[in-house]
Amino acid sequence: MTSTYPPLKSGSLLAGRHAPAGEQKALVLLEKNGQKVIYKTFAAGEIMPTHHASVDVFVAVLAGRLIITQEDVPTEVTAGDYVIIPNGAPHSLHCLEPARILIYR
Repeated sequence: MTSTYPPLKSGSLLAGRHAPAGEQKALVLLEKNGQKVIYKTFAAGEIMPTHHASVDVFVAVLAGRLIITQEDVPTEVTAGDYVIIPNGAPHSLHCLEPARILIYR
């Protein structure tokens, strides 16, 4: 039988049964029609300086603790939390402990 779809991709972003994605500064898991799902890891103390995106950004925290600041308002997030950053809003990130996040933009 001939497959009409690409093969299933799998991996582990934490400690699952599939091949671990491991430490990644930025690993694009999916890119289609200008949208991306990105997996990122951060060391404690690491920062992402103020920047902005031309689309809304969804960030899900898989592990760790960070502060995400939007327009000078800091919000602490931990594993299981998410934030939605509006299109064009200036934002930054400060990692308080080793962290893993997923970004959809």
